[in-house]
Amino acid sequence: MRARGVYFDGLSSQRHDAQLGLDADGNWCLQYGEAVRSYPPAGVQVGSRLGNSARMVSFADGGHFASDEHAALDLMMRHLHGAGHGTLHSLESSWKWILTSTVVLLLALYLGLTQGAPLAARGIVALLPPAIETHIGRQTLQFLDDYLLEPSQLPAERQQQLQQHFAPMLAAHPELNLRVHFRDAGIGANAFALPGGDLVFLDDMVDLSEDDDELSAVLAHEIGHVAGHHGMRRIVQNGLLYWGMMAITGDISAASDTLAGAPAYLMNMAYSRDMENDADDFALQQLRRQGIAPVHFANIMRRLDTAASEEPASRTEKLLHMLSSHPDTRERVRKFE
Repeated sequence: MRARGVYFDGLSSQRHDAQLGLDADGNWCLQYGEAVRSYPPAGVQVGSRLGNSARMVSFADGGHFASDEHAALDLMMRHLHGAGHGTLHSLESSWKWILTSTVVLLLALYLGLTQGAPLAARGIVALLPPAIETHIGRQTLQFLDDYLLEPSQLPAERQQQLQQHFAPMLAAHPELNLRVHFRDAGIGANAFALPGGDLVFLDDMVDLSEDDDELSAVLAHEIGHVAGHHGMRRIVQNGLLYWGMMAITGDISAASDTLAGAPAYLMNMAYSRDMENDADDFALQQLRRQGIAPVHFANIMRRLDTAASEEPASRTEKLLHMLSSHPDTRERVRKFE
């Protein structure tokens, strides 16, 4: 059995019509023109069969033989290596294997995104020094102040009054290094937490409240995000996805930008449902400890839901709404009633 093809000696671009076969000793035997060359199997590499494209056979001396007579090459490879050869082509030729592999790959990607990445992010964040989280939070706040937020229009006396009202709840968590900031954005009622303990209330959120305890309820929820390191977990989880893309595509620049682009990541990732539930549970516990009626959270959330019923119109509004945490109000407020 021989396979016909073309041979290049690796020394020039000249091609030779050639035949490749096996001799009685099990060595590869290449014949082109009047020349005959013999190669032991260990010095020959036969490329895998990919569809009907020509297969390349490489020799230790730098020569190459190309042939599309796959049946002959497969027969010789089976003679040398046994029946296991050709498995790759068999799998590639079977639509059942292709379909099964596709389903398995999609399932693995889904589980990786929904289960693996969040679990890994939780473990990684637990090992990070607090200084990293603080730095990213302050960097993000500076970015927001430079491009999206304006100084608060609330009177200084009102801001001081709220700071004093929040003080007992903030003091209950000295390990979180919490800081409340008031800003104006003209995009409606909103409040959000940043990694490291920075909590931002927009003026419209203060104006929306009918009782300062309603703002305390919102504060308790946002503290829950800080205590759960939700912002940092989102950054790490997003970074893991970038690293995964790097592993698939070989683009290392995507992975290297993970921490450098943390403010942008925060502004384009909403909290997961599990994170929201965790923050709600934390808020409910804190309100009870502080002697604040949980219904205050339900009241302001309903009012907030009504105020936010219209979609944000501008890009700035959309970016800041991504930092907020107000999904599915009716389901969330039940536990606070």
